[in-house]
Amino acid sequence: MSAFLGPIHYWMYDKIRMQEELLRRFAVQAERAGWLDSALDFVDDEKQPLDAIIDEANIHGWLSSRIESVEKRYAELTVKILTGHEERLEELKAIAYGLGEEQAAAPDASAEQCYKRIEDCTLSGMPCDGVNIVTDKCEDHFSWEQRFDVHGAYWTQAGGRAEDYYALRSQLIAGILSQTKFTLAIPRPNEYVLCEG
Repeated sequence: MSAFLGPIHYWMYDKIRMQEELLRRFAVQAERAGWLDSALDFVDDEKQPLDAIIDEANIHGWLSSRIESVEKRYAELTVKILTGHEERLEELKAIAYGLGEEQAAAPDASAEQCYKRIEDCTLSGMPCDGVNIVTDKCEDHFSWEQRFDVHGAYWTQAGGRAEDYYALRSQLIAGILSQTKFTLAIPRPNEYVLCEG
């Protein structure tokens, strides 16, 4: 392992690759269903290990640029798929849920372990951005606040709606929680609670 790379860099790269995988599945479905001819052009199918491709002189900048790239391509592809065809959102939700199921938290996971699994599988900027702030945690529930939206701008710039991003993310999370006793509630905008349900 490189002396410059720590667990957090691999964790962030895995989160980026997870979003790339969701984008890839949307692209495959778009081409298979005849929605778009060149959907796979949006996919970055990088398979090399992180230490073979990262710019170690600028680790933070390299990871930030990869996050920006996948967020932008994900928004652009999804907006293209949905423009004039809102009904396709249901198929995309099912794909997101299926990917979440493949990454599901263990059936006996605590609320905090479920949150950790969600964080492992979703992208919300860099850790130093402090997007998600934990507000309460115990064995049977866990809550956090999203301090600001790092996703919506990509969707509006692409001509879409930020709420479509969050609808897809909710389904990914529902898949992650599918084997547990927890569900995700959103009591107020930007406030999230894992509770037994």
